[in-house]
Amino acid sequence: MPLVRFYTTSGCRLCDEAFDVARPIIERLKFRLQIIEIMDDPNIEATYGERIPVIHRMDQDAVLEWPFSAAAIYRYLA
Repeated sequence: MPLVRFYTTSGCRLCDEAFDVARPIIERLKFRLQIIEIMDDPNIEATYGERIPVIHRMDQDAVLEWPFSAAAIYRYLA
């Protein structure tokens, strides 16, 4: 089962909205989901701090950055 990381931080309203859209799709497509709190790692914060929410399929190089729709998530994970 491929791994998907969801980069977020607490208090991020857009992250919460994006997660509500992304989680059911990720689960339906049988990906493992790892939620990454960007504030826990300075390197991750530097990389994604201005870009969250971000979805990263770990077996691919590209990430999916906000704004994204349910359709965009399906296309990205397909």
